Amino acid sequence: MIQAILRAQWLSMRLARRGSILALVTGVIWYSFWCAVSYVVFRLALESDLSRLRSAIPAALLLIFLYWQVAPVISASLGSALDMRKLMVYPVPHGKLFLVEVLLRLTTGAEMVLMLAGGAMGLAGNPGAGGWRATPRIVIALLVFVVFNLLVASGLRSLLERLLSYRRVREALVFLMLAVFSVPRLLVVSGVAPKSFKGFEPLLRSVAFPWVAAGNAVLGDSFWICSLTIAAWTLAAGWFGRWQFERNLRFDAAARQATPEASAARPSWSERFYRLPSSFFHDPLAILVEKELRSLARTPRFRMVFVMGFSFGLIVWLPFVLGPEGSRHSAFGENFLIVVCVYALTLLGQVTYWNSFGFDRSAVQVYFVTPQPISLTIVGKNIAALIFIYLEVLILIGLTMALRVGVGFEKVIEALLVVGICALYMLALGNVSSVHYPRALQPERVSQGGASSRFQALIFLLYPVALLPVFLAYLARYAFRSQAAFIVVLAFAALVGGALYWIAMESASNGLSKQRERMLGDLSQEDGPVASA
Repeated sequence: MIQAILRAQWLSMRLARRGSILALVTGVIWYSFWCAVSYVVFRLALESDLSRLRSAIPAALLLIFLYWQVAPVISASLGSALDMRKLMVYPVPHGKLFLVEVLLRLTTGAEMVLMLAGGAMGLAGNPGAGGWRATPRIVIALLVFVVFNLLVASGLRSLLERLLSYRRVREALVFLMLAVFSVPRLLVVSGVAPKSFKGFEPLLRSVAFPWVAAGNAVLGDSFWICSLTIAAWTLAAGWFGRWQFERNLRFDAAARQATPEASAARPSWSERFYRLPSSFFHDPLAILVEKELRSLARTPRFRMVFVMGFSFGLIVWLPFVLGPEGSRHSAFGENFLIVVCVYALTLLGQVTYWNSFGFDRSAVQVYFVTPQPISLTIVGKNIAALIFIYLEVLILIGLTMALRVGVGFEKVIEALLVVGICALYMLALGNVSSVHYPRALQPERVSQGGASSRFQALIFLLYPVALLPVFLAYLARYAFRSQAAFIVVLAFAALVGGALYWIAMESASNGLSKQRERMLGDLSQEDGPVASA
């Protein structure tokens, strides 16, 4: 069964190999970094004494557990998963499907597997941990911990994907997750007395918790009790994962996301928002922008990312400017608003400019038969993206002012200008990626990423380059202690960004004309039985 699913997935990917070398290169860079970190873990495990290992291993396993479960949420992509719409028509045992679903959770925690492998080899070479004779014990304990993480990740993914499909519940759930993940950090940096956290010490000492039990089992301390504990947790995680998986099989996400019919007599502020472009542009550009605003605002995936843009970024970066008074007046604290705005700009790219034709899918052919030039369609999509970007910025300005983190009028103007210049570079690269690396997106899949995996690899390399001109402006202000130097370099960055945008627009328009059939084929192609992230 697993071989059949993998073969079907391989056949569905054969026609989408463009850029595979680039993806391979960036993958090598990414995992080379984690291999280096794994080597550091290996050395630490090899050279540490037993008392240090007893305190460090449970803490390390807790961090691995949190990364495995939280990282997909932070990236706004829950990873690859089985596409049940394609598989439910076949008489496949649910147990087999669940096994494949669990194995796919390795895609969201491969880095942590490297960490565990490095730690296992280091412990196996450390006489204090039992040496090579303890290798079977170490490997088995860590393998059970990996299985535990896979099962928990599978259950959480199924639960989150189902909850995120409910209208209004989606946004509330995002805020709840942000609070759970961020409140501990906010308490620490806010100066809460360390004595207040003594109640959390059992998290790293009590064998009732899986990371402590696994850590003690690795070292051979209370081996049988700890083994029974981690085995019980793994069985509970297996029940939770299978229960959530079965519930997802019976869940109709499209029905839950259906928009109820609104009353025509009721005035709507959103309707005025959608028609706002008509006040500034003439048709057909105005109607193109309005269509894009309406379609994005009704897309569950877009709404979730939009909410995360102004909420998650704020909570993630806020601890850096809280706490000691000096942190507010540091370089980061003074530019806090710019940082969170650029973060929101980056996150919003997943569902807008990096893959602007993704939600259109095969309907993109309409743009080729209508009278307006195709370049006007790209401009309309860019304007709609800018409207949502600046809407995020305005929300962030209001929130930072309410939190009183030192946002003045000058910083507000600076944030508006910097975001606009950064957006020039991002939109330029996004126009090229939307034409040469298109990917069909399912609006109802809230866990699906934006750009194709091929272009995500390219973003890994180009993103720092795109922000370099603006970074140089801040570097000039720091080096020359002059606001004039900052303005001059920023103005030059804007001119270069405008030129780059014009060149990219020409390239995208020519690419659409020459590669029309290929683009239509890419946007009409669906994922195989495994839906990619």
